[in-house]
Amino acid sequence: MSRLRVGLLFNPTAALGTAHRVGRQVGNLLRLSGISVVDLSGSSAHVARARALEVRDTLTALVVVGGDGTVSLGAEVVAGTPVRLGVVPAGSGNDFARALGLPENSPAEATRVLLHALSRPVVTIDAIEITSASEHALPHRSLALGNVNLGFDALVNARANSASRGHAVRYSTAVLRELPSFRPLPYWIRIDDGERVDLDASLISLCNSGVFGGGMRMVPEARVDDGVLELVTLTGIGRTKLLRFFPRVFNGTHTSVDGFEVQPVRKVTVGLRDGRRLRAYADGEPRIELPITARVLPGAVRILADPGRSQP
Repeated sequence: MSRLRVGLLFNPTAALGTAHRVGRQVGNLLRLSGISVVDLSGSSAHVARARALEVRDTLTALVVVGGDGTVSLGAEVVAGTPVRLGVVPAGSGNDFARALGLPENSPAEATRVLLHALSRPVVTIDAIEITSASEHALPHRSLALGNVNLGFDALVNARANSASRGHAVRYSTAVLRELPSFRPLPYWIRIDDGERVDLDASLISLCNSGVFGGGMRMVPEARVDDGVLELVTLTGIGRTKLLRFFPRVFNGTHTSVDGFEVQPVRKVTVGLRDGRRLRAYADGEPRIELPITARVLPGAVRILADPGRSQP
């Protein structure tokens, strides 16, 4: 592997500095394996992205160390190129790594998985492209690998991001705090360029991995390599039932709840009928405000992992 050149990108502030420590460890392990390592980390995501794009064409792979937001950043850099993406989980949520069955809390084992994958045939996974569907918004495009949250789950994500405890605890606490004032939202939605449909819903999520919120498996059967996304909607449910719904997502018993539906799609446009402002969240990070269009990009990212290893 002496001819391989790998970019290393980590968020120095993720998980209260854990990603910085783990990133240094991963870099040392890669170098000990005879790989040329280029440190691309910067003081901000914008700086790191710019540095990675500058040298991307010289890399065999880009290894990102951090949480789901850092993984999304890496995906935006390598999508549609021959550069492969490696993930070492070191964030607060690590939901995408969990969906792929990647080792958590073990940088050495995660690095071993990367090294093994580098010697194996290329494996590709899908990505989600997010663009603005507003006629008045500036052009904007971003990518996600896990999920796009557009309802109560987006509001919870925003609240959870402002807390300081562990991700699963933050998410559960945010659910309790957001719930008292929540009402189902008046959406309009267009699926795969079909007719516009109006619906009032508590949840609208577009899932690739189907895992978010620190281990909540919203769509247990979701796959990141099947060329489609799963559109999740939850309708006709009040606050009391919504409160009972979220704990069931951790053990997978939520799929039998009345009003919970999953539909395979390739493209979805979603907006709010009353014009209120709601920001979409994707892979735990704030994105643009609704209306948005999200579509699947089949096989857009070459991943250093085996999607079939996903944990139950």
